[in-house]
Amino acid sequence: MQTRFLRGHGALLAAGVISLAVCAGCGVVQTRTTLGTPRQLVVAISGAPSALYAPIYEGIADGDFARGALSVSTTAPASGETALEALSAGQASVAISSEPALLAARASGSRLVAIGALVQVPLESIISLESHPVTTPRQLLGKTVATTGTPLAAAALATFLAPAGISASRVHTLDAGGDVDAPLTGRKAVASIGGLWNYDAVALELAHHQASVIRLPSAGVPSFSELVVVVRVGEAHYDGGLLRAFLQSLTRGEQAVRANPGAVASLLERLDPTLSRRFELAVLLASAPATEPSAGEPFGYQSPNAWLTFGNWMSAHGLLKGSPQSGLAVTDEFLPGQGE
Repeated sequence: MQTRFLRGHGALLAAGVISLAVCAGCGVVQTRTTLGTPRQLVVAISGAPSALYAPIYEGIADGDFARGALSVSTTAPASGETALEALSAGQASVAISSEPALLAARASGSRLVAIGALVQVPLESIISLESHPVTTPRQLLGKTVATTGTPLAAAALATFLAPAGISASRVHTLDAGGDVDAPLTGRKAVASIGGLWNYDAVALELAHHQASVIRLPSAGVPSFSELVVVVRVGEAHYDGGLLRAFLQSLTRGEQAVRANPGAVASLLERLDPTLSRRFELAVLLASAPATEPSAGEPFGYQSPNAWLTFGNWMSAHGLLKGSPQSGLAVTDEFLPGQGE
């Protein structure tokens, strides 16, 4: 997957200003979606079907999108291309990406905006084996840490080490790419960073290796949305009805996943026979809390203030070029019950 990124009255005022700016930028005519000839909508997703994107695949298979007068299909970006690049090139109407990737793309000039979240919190984490758990930064001093090799993972490691006054140069890193579990079980690393707590930690436990997990917010990294629904700014301006229908249908898909995760795991296995139903079901069950928005908010809701805080963290660690304007990278106007 691709990711492999104010309190009190003053905060409320800032949130109001940001929300007004976002809505003003969208300029969508407020109309309710009505059924009619299905409209085509292509979703760019990096990688094969998996539990991470379950609401989309369930919505296609079970007719949730059809009931919203949509004909939804998925496309995989060309080799070496990201879902955001495919979206910018006009090869898709929607892309599923991460908050860090979207902020980086916007800072580089891409005119894209997030309209909802599939996964509300970071999945990337620091993972070690419960038999030798890593719980403090000092336990990594002079040791080897397996990493996904991304700039985000490097910045997260530096953030975790900083309170103990430890420079990242005093920790050895091993670039494990997409398999951070192997160095742990092979005793080549005492911990990994960048692996997903709902995938890599689950895989360890299914293989009878109990995992110890430090989620990134507990390691000092501001929270962010791991998977977001992204569109071009032009569509956010002029195609609100289509986007609203998509998110309403996606919400029904998410409700179906929660109601019967076993059936969805079976669906994923049918879509890709190389998948393990047992593993996908375990991932769905582990992931469920990460898809829940704040109390009282609709599925997919994201906080502009949280985006602003995380964007500032990315900038401080050199992960963004120029001004990220991260509070303006997200809008809730098209979520069910919002802006209608």
